[in-house]
Amino acid sequence: MFLQNDDALEIPHGNSSVWRYMSTWKFEQLLINSTLFFPNANALSDQYEVSIPESVKNKKRDDLINDGITGNNLKGELEAFFWNTNPKKNCVFINCWSLTPHESYALWKIYLSGEANGVAVKTSVSKLKRSVINGQDNNPEPFYMGKVKYKKHLCDDSLSRLSLITTKKPFYDFEKELRLFILNDSPPEKSLDQTVNFIQGKSVKIDVNELIQEVYISPFASQGYIDEVKQLLKKYGYSKALIKESEILDM
Repeated sequence: MFLQNDDALEIPHGNSSVWRYMSTWKFEQLLINSTLFFPNANALSDQYEVSIPESVKNKKRDDLINDGITGNNLKGELEAFFWNTNPKKNCVFINCWSLTPHESYALWKIYLSGEANGVAVKTSVSKLKRSVINGQDNNPEPFYMGKVKYKKHLCDDSLSRLSLITTKKPFYDFEKELRLFILNDSPPEKSLDQTVNFIQGKSVKIDVNELIQEVYISPFASQGYIDEVKQLLKKYGYSKALIKESEILDM
């Protein structure tokens, strides 16, 4: 895998901390398989992600009508606009991280989905990037990295495919998301990559030793859970010294 740079994307400083919150099962799968899963963008909970906002479509229609374009000409202009700005959502695979210097109480709650036990993998932007590049994936291809921007409205210069993929509505700005993504525009029947399920997503081989800087234990964890995580790390050949207890005190 190799990182594809683009002026439309903002990549934070390499020392910036990023976090990924996960259940015990997902953490063990990370250790076993040495992969990160990039779900298809259609599987994201926000149905408006990676799509042209309705406000943009309506403004384009209004602008064309104000220019005197009507009937079939209006229909043709709108179809051309949608074709040129379509981000091809079903061909976008995304892996999400939270770009913050410290833990997030809200993200613990959201990503553990009511469970008490779980972990957060803390790493840096540069280590995350290197873990994907050094993962020796069987089907290496370009991947992108970009900080998500939270906007209510998009202007014309924000309608490129990469900009649409890294833009979300403002009510999600608590996520502080750093987004890794892959564009796979090959038709499913012609793809040679057996790690891709076009409906579900793509698994990418990574270097887990490079990825993990620290493993934080859930602030809601049951007594003895830290020993369970230590055993998992030992079982798969990773250092128990990576473990950190949460700084959040939740009674």
